[in-house]
Amino acid sequence: MASSSFDLLPQSIITSSILQFLQSRDWLSFRLASRSCYVAVHGTSDVFHAVGSESNKSDDDCLEATDEKNGESTPLKKELLSESESLWKFALVRDYGFEHAPNNSNGNNNNNSGDDQFYHSIRSPEDTNDETPFLRTSDVFKAPTAFSSWKHWRKIDRRIHSTRNPAAFIPRGERVVGPYFLRAASLWKKIEQWCENESSYKSIGREIQSSLLPGRGLDPNLLTSDGGEYDAAISALKAVYSFYSGQDGDSLRLGGLFGGSSAYDYLSCSRFEYPRFENDEFRVIVTKDIYNDGGKVFF
Repeated sequence: MASSSFDLLPQSIITSSILQFLQSRDWLSFRLASRSCYVAVHGTSDVFHAVGSESNKSDDDCLEATDEKNGESTPLKKELLSESESLWKFALVRDYGFEHAPNNSNGNNNNNSGDDQFYHSIRSPEDTNDETPFLRTSDVFKAPTAFSSWKHWRKIDRRIHSTRNPAAFIPRGERVVGPYFLRAASLWKKIEQWCENESSYKSIGREIQSSLLPGRGLDPNLLTSDGGEYDAAISALKAVYSFYSGQDGDSLRLGGLFGGSSAYDYLSCSRFEYPRFENDEFRVIVTKDIYNDGGKVFF
């Protein structure tokens, strides 16, 4: 049986020399082949380990499995968990643009900032409609395992590219870059806090906040390029517009996200807009002055 063959191999060989040559989505099928295959992928035979962040189970509960011989719960070997974590961190680097972290010699998963990045992810809203943003800044969270983090990034990816063939090759510029989404969430969170707390400009803050439109997953068919320097711009656009997708100009006077001013009979208000793409070259208009004919170009 396949499980007998894999039982003879060290898990480090399976995770670093076999599974890494397969697509991450294929690991989900591989783990179902046998109990030992499941342990190789997840470092545990507990099938409920991945729901720790969505249930009442603690992180310690997620790191325990059932011993079938005596029915007791015993801590898993650290090396099994470490190999599984390394495997899913590799997936986060390959699939969602995270950076390789420095080697962590002490074996702890969450103790340094380089390694800590892998555990930050974003939950997708359970109910989606026209009033629901694609993502919310309040849904950023720290996952208990690298697999749990990867699972949420995969859900975001599949929502944005819902019409894409799952088996198709994904060009670099069309991939979801997790760190960009986390930076965008941090950026929008600061804007939200400014709008709520800045006493000197409270009226402007309220105007900006009330005018912001719910985030949308940008149409991937509009975001194409020949690669190179524009790949990063495309990925960044997906991240920024997932939280807010523009401003409602009907309620604006001076509360443009990109600035507004008033002097004598002159008014200016540069509102944040859903992107408009120019066909002659890769240029994206992301703001427009509602009082004057013009806009700014995002390259």
